[in-house]
Amino acid sequence: MEFDLTALQKQIAQKKQSYPQEWLGRSLAYTPYQPRPISETLRKTKTFTPKNLYRVLDTKDFLEIAIHKAQNHSALVIDSLENLTYIRRYVNLPLIFDTPIIDTYQILESLVYGADSLCLRPHILSQKDLKICNDFSAKLGLESIFYIYSKEDLTKAIFAGANILIVDNIELIPLIPNHKIILSTTSTHKGIDSLILRD
Repeated sequence: MEFDLTALQKQIAQKKQSYPQEWLGRSLAYTPYQPRPISETLRKTKTFTPKNLYRVLDTKDFLEIAIHKAQNHSALVIDSLENLTYIRRYVNLPLIFDTPIIDTYQILESLVYGADSLCLRPHILSQKDLKICNDFSAKLGLESIFYIYSKEDLTKAIFAGANILIVDNIELIPLIPNHKIILSTTSTHKGIDSLILRD
């Protein structure tokens, strides 16, 4: 996913100025949303095969689509904060917030808006920042899902404490420890636990 890092940094700085992270944290006392566990709904076992996930695109009928797709999927992937909070009111499935995360402010914000899990991208964060973000997510009760594009990404994710990975390069699958949950947007390789689908 291509994105403008400078524009994102500026956007976060503006948000922090308008609504400081301390205030955002205090608003958690008033949010009705508590994170729901996602790992067990995605982990394949001898007796359980998880359903696929579904990516809800930012379209005018996103809510109708989310409600419909929730019937046959394990979780929904959403890239809009505004859509996330609407969907949370009507859908009981775990919701994964998928946008480039570069600051703990975004993690706290995603929890306030109703996320149960979020995506981290090792290729845009240093090892230190990746671990900070994953640890902060865990502290809030959110599970992190790591996009893996290379061996370097995988190494960084493992050292940061990753348990759930999105991997499209099947050559990387043999390098992943057995107890990790592996998702994919393209591959049906036997090592994949679930696919992330979209229309």
